[in-house]
Amino acid sequence: MENNTTKLVINLMQNVVDKLDEVSAKIDIKKENAKKPESDFLTDLRNDFKKLLLQQNNISKRIDASNKEVNNAIVSNKNSNQTHNYEYVLFGKDSPLNIRFLISMIAIVVISWSGIKYLPPYFSAQSQLQIERDNYQLFYNYLYLKQVESKYNDAQKLEVILNKIKKGDDQIHEEYNSLLTRYQKQLRKQELENELKKLQ
Repeated sequence: MENNTTKLVINLMQNVVDKLDEVSAKIDIKKENAKKPESDFLTDLRNDFKKLLLQQNNISKRIDASNKEVNNAIVSNKNSNQTHNYEYVLFGKDSPLNIRFLISMIAIVVISWSGIKYLPPYFSAQSQLQIERDNYQLFYNYLYLKQVESKYNDAQKLEVILNKIKKGDDQIHEEYNSLLTRYQKQLRKQELENELKKLQ
């Protein structure tokens, strides 16, 4: 479209130059023909000048009209030829994400995953251990107070045993293990006797 406009402008300018050449040629011819009176020459010159002005005005109007057409065509082509190509780049220099952001997102995902996976059992185990500790503490305090209240006063024996456990005495551990196995055997024996009674 722009090429057509430039060709049109060039043609118009060439026409103007050609007309000016024609007028100058006529003026030269008229000078040679000095036989004519000078007043006729001046009137012809005025008429030619007016014709040239009209042609120039017509040419400028055509140029303005063609410029408007070109501008309208350009605007319409801009609106009609718009293509929207969206490219999403995750990695590289044009990426909206940088390395720090990606590393922090990965760290957040890993931490939250491990928190979801491992923390609830940890809290339940901690609460279970705390419940058991509280039960043993209550049991110990109860036995200690019962022994203090009894006439035999075995509370001092319990304190001696507790001090040995705190010191890490091996004899206490061996004695505890033997008592535990004996107690478990006795419990198992009692369970078997109960089952036999049920079967009879």
